[in-house]
Amino acid sequence: MFFNWRSFRRGVVTCACEPEWPGLRASVDGHDVAGVPSPEGSSPLVLMMGLVAFCAGCGAEYPYGWAVAERR
Repeated sequence: MFFNWRSFRRGVVTCACEPEWPGLRASVDGHDVAGVPSPEGSSPLVLMMGLVAFCAGCGAEYPYGWAVAERR
């Protein structure tokens, strides 16, 4: 497996929502997937699939580690 390692992010856009990052979403095969911030870094699933999370409110790219949220 090859991972897209990023030692830094150029042009990071911050969230314009109040409060910041009210929710995360990603798209997999045309379906929205909910995400949650992960202080330990991105989950192996996120890294393996190369998923990118965006703010559910303003659409800014989430620059920190995250994981796919559990389904309810």
